[in-house]
Amino acid sequence: MSGPEPDALMTVDDVYKHFPIKRGIFFKKEVARVHAVDGVDLMVQQGETLGIVGESGCGKSTLARCMTGLHAVTRGRILFEGTDITRLSKAGMKAFRREVQMIFQDPYGSLNPRRRVGSIIGDPFAIHGIADGADRKRRVQELMELVGLNPEHYNRFPAEFSGGQRQRIGVARALALKPKLIVCDEPVSALDVSIQAQVINLLDDLQKELSLTYVFIAHDLSIVRHVSDRVAVMYLGRIVEQARAEELYASPRHPYTNALLSAASVADPDLAERRQRIVLSGDVPSPVNPPPGCRFHPRCPKAQPLCTIDEPRLVIRGTDPPDHLTACHFPVEPGENLAREHAAIQQESTEPALPEVES
Repeated sequence: MSGPEPDALMTVDDVYKHFPIKRGIFFKKEVARVHAVDGVDLMVQQGETLGIVGESGCGKSTLARCMTGLHAVTRGRILFEGTDITRLSKAGMKAFRREVQMIFQDPYGSLNPRRRVGSIIGDPFAIHGIADGADRKRRVQELMELVGLNPEHYNRFPAEFSGGQRQRIGVARALALKPKLIVCDEPVSALDVSIQAQVINLLDDLQKELSLTYVFIAHDLSIVRHVSDRVAVMYLGRIVEQARAEELYASPRHPYTNALLSAASVADPDLAERRQRIVLSGDVPSPVNPPPGCRFHPRCPKAQPLCTIDEPRLVIRGTDPPDHLTACHFPVEPGENLAREHAAIQQESTEPALPEVES
């Protein structure tokens, strides 16, 4: 990727993030590196929701922290509205944080238990010198009401709220400075199913009302399908496939994506027995010493000798649409594709993947 697209809000250009492993008592020496993110290219368009999925440890959260400036990249560029945020000064980064915010995975660990909710939500106003005193309190209470919390609970501590309410506090804090982009790092994974639906519906309503752009990271494929316009699939630090959500779920081309979709949950046990399941052999390779060639080849049912030596590029394969990119030498063909069968089974199920609950 050579530069930002005309309608791109954020462009991730060949980004690497490695964490050094050091040993020694007095003089620590780097002996290896964790390849958390390895050459990722992504584009986030204004007003869309980009979903990112993959197994635990594939680098999703590290990529999210790079996109928000919480991690310095090892190599590459991240362009926000054409400006490279990896080269920003301290003042420039402070201004950038008004435009890009993050909702964290753990609604318990992301809030300081010793501080009152009003202070937590009001911190962005204080840090950026936007409001103080009665004006800050008014703005905080407006935010609490916007996300479905009682403004009168301004002086309560986080421990006095449920998990879903705490996540709403995190959403309110992220919205305080009216950002253009919010990175949601598995914002519902720690919540039960009914509360998940409430938070998802809240995020959807806020996006429409405030013209927000989301990067949405999750493990649950049904949630990602429900909320995303486009989806990127990560495996061991790399993007292996990306496409519009309906295209990717209907016709996955990478064997790893096909395996993920075959494992998607089906509510009806009788219907679940009918579907085929792709069981991947072996464990995910270590990010300290990733395999050569295609990183998925040790577990891939379609792997051939070429896959062990030549790393496939993320490009259009065959007659796929221009925005459907796959990093695979031997992509899944329609006859091998289990996605249509899974979609038919899902349609027969009377229970939706994500229950409709009022927010």
